[in-house]
Amino acid sequence: MAPKTTKPFGDGVDLQPNTCYDVAERGEFYTNEHGEIVHVETESAAQRQTWWDHDGVSPMNPDLKDPLPNATYTVDGKFHYTTDPWGRTVRIQVDRLDVVDESLRYRSESVQQRIGHYGDGIAKDTYDGGHVVGSQSGGGPEDLNEVPMHKDLNRGTNGAYPESYKRFEDEVAANPGNYRNIDIRIEYDGPPANADSVSRLSDVNPTDRVPTKLTAERVDENGMLRSREFNNINP
Repeated sequence: MAPKTTKPFGDGVDLQPNTCYDVAERGEFYTNEHGEIVHVETESAAQRQTWWDHDGVSPMNPDLKDPLPNATYTVDGKFHYTTDPWGRTVRIQVDRLDVVDESLRYRSESVQQRIGHYGDGIAKDTYDGGHVVGSQSGGGPEDLNEVPMHKDLNRGTNGAYPESYKRFEDEVAANPGNYRNIDIRIEYDGPPANADSVSRLSDVNPTDRVPTKLTAERVDENGMLRSREFNNINP
């Protein structure tokens, strides 16, 4: 049942209920009592690039480029993602974010541009494809880990650095031990306008993929719970 290298597993296929599918070069896919995939354990391009040997084909993981609704994903053995009923990422959990070697980083400018343009319906050329887990921490380049993020929030430009997500990433990279049990919540402005016709993330209207707010909770090196909010509409 292994799909083509560019096609998500299970797409257009009836799966058995309460089953774990171990798919070569993809990972493990777990179904519920209805045969729906509800949990995936897989690798992002950041890890796949270390063993990928398909000439001319990107190591980008198609299962992470087009996530399923109401599912959890364990990626690269440490990042835990949760999607909403329309495949949008609403939560990311990780024990800590250590800076990884350059060989374990993978960025895709084309993906970032594509995801950034999803915000054009709100304000043209105002959004980037922003990593929720930064590439310096091993975050993958696929859609599961990227959202349309206001450029000032993502880059810390135009005087926005003190309240920016860029500053948060910089601080995590500078002192990973002060950022443990990280729990990032992502909020949207309600269901997609085309909610009834959505079967996975790629079906969602572009502007409905733009978060309104991100909230990052973590435990600091003194064991104190800390929280920070990031406004993604007018940072």
